[in-house]
Amino acid sequence: MEKLFVYILSGFLFLILNSCQEFKNNDFEDLTVAEKDLKTKELEYERGFHYQASFLRQAYTDSLILLNPKNAGYYQGKSIGHSKIGDYHISFPLLEKAMELDPKETLYYTSWLMTDLYKDYDRAIEYLNQYDDYTPGKVDYAWGNNVNFLKGEVLQALGRHEEAIVEFTKAINEEGMEYIDPSAFPYRGISYTALKEYDKAIADFDLGIKVYDKSSLSYYYKGITLLEIGKKPKALECLEKAKELVSKGYKKSDPYKEVYNEIYLMQIEDKLQEIQ
Repeated sequence: MEKLFVYILSGFLFLILNSCQEFKNNDFEDLTVAEKDLKTKELEYERGFHYQASFLRQAYTDSLILLNPKNAGYYQGKSIGHSKIGDYHISFPLLEKAMELDPKETLYYTSWLMTDLYKDYDRAIEYLNQYDDYTPGKVDYAWGNNVNFLKGEVLQALGRHEEAIVEFTKAINEEGMEYIDPSAFPYRGISYTALKEYDKAIADFDLGIKVYDKSSLSYYYKGITLLEIGKKPKALECLEKAKELVSKGYKKSDPYKEVYNEIYLMQIEDKLQEIQ
């Protein structure tokens, strides 16, 4: 009952705000440049008090877009809330509009989004390459993530393992052992295993464990690789270690999405049961 009341109240507030904004929006075109700047600052300030996907925040963003129709950031900002709640049919046209207005700035976010959330791999690699090409010879980041690392994830997901290895290697060399995402080593190892380059794969899994000794991902895929080359006792040790670590919560995960090569306790248990 409480939830129903909250939804109804939110709906009323949304309608009230929209009606008020509609009245104000009729006057936007008559404002001077200085008045538009002032109104923009007022709306941005008020918008900051509301959650990203809330009706009220989106209504404020709609008004900001009417005031500043060529500001790519407002279209992108409006899309983010919809992406997080799965309204992709709304968020994607907004992103396309943002990219039309300012592709270089928008791709910083959109190339990551296609990679990690939408998992639209063909579009992701196109966007990552386009974004990377803007600054040749420079280490680029998309939404804070090394672009070569993201390319490696996408190429691996597409089954293009040789190319994935090249990109993971670039990311590792760029970031160095201290700063690279520890997943880079087991990820590269997975591609080596797919290419049946088992010694290189195991070396990468060992590097992953050296960098992060609780890397359940490295232990799991090292176990799988050892099974492929007939080293069952050592494979069992690695899989048991992976099971222990995952049971204690040591695994790469994200509340919004499934991460690349994510492993689950049931998956490890099923593999152990299968080989025992």
